[in-house]
Amino acid sequence: MPIAGPAISSAILGQFAARKFTGRNAIDIASAVGSAVANYIILPNLVSCTLSGTAGPVGSITSIAAVGLEPTAMSGLMTSKALSKKLTGRDASGLFSAISMGLFQVMSTMFLTGSSIGCAVGAGIGKFTAVSAPALSKLILAQLTLKKIIGRDAINLADCIAFGLVTQLKSSVTISVVVVGAPAPVPPVGPILVAGIPSVFTKIS
Repeated sequence: MPIAGPAISSAILGQFAARKFTGRNAIDIASAVGSAVANYIILPNLVSCTLSGTAGPVGSITSIAAVGLEPTAMSGLMTSKALSKKLTGRDASGLFSAISMGLFQVMSTMFLTGSSIGCAVGAGIGKFTAVSAPALSKLILAQLTLKKIIGRDAINLADCIAFGLVTQLKSSVTISVVVVGAPAPVPPVGPILVAGIPSVFTKIS
């Protein structure tokens, strides 16, 4: 089943509770982040695959769970961004730590599905090449606004969370994929390297 907003929200809220962050704002922030991230991360073709295999009309892409998401590094990126925006306070690092750990708990289970035109059987690596911090930030801010969390701090909070998550996804996360399908009716001799196919369709589940 796809990555779900309530699952992310619940994980973040659990981390808030462990750090004694309670109250309406905690619930609303967890809900806003969960909804925004879940709606964004399942968009198609945020992940690009480099595949090596045998040519054929089409192959089905499946994967193991993504690896490389690191909550401490993600939290550090968020906190660093917050300092640059003068978004400080006694609980800022704890807030970002809780959000990062909640995101990690759910997103470390994500895997890739899709199809590859031109590579029927093979394997490769998927990377988050098309994720965008500004795009995710806008979604988070929209969710915060719906919950009446507004103003410059809300904008900065959305920017910091998006920056930390997207930077981690782009720089550290990889997904090992396999492609299964029917080779071409008259396959060429030997395996063919199929790299960076533009017609690969991928989607996070």
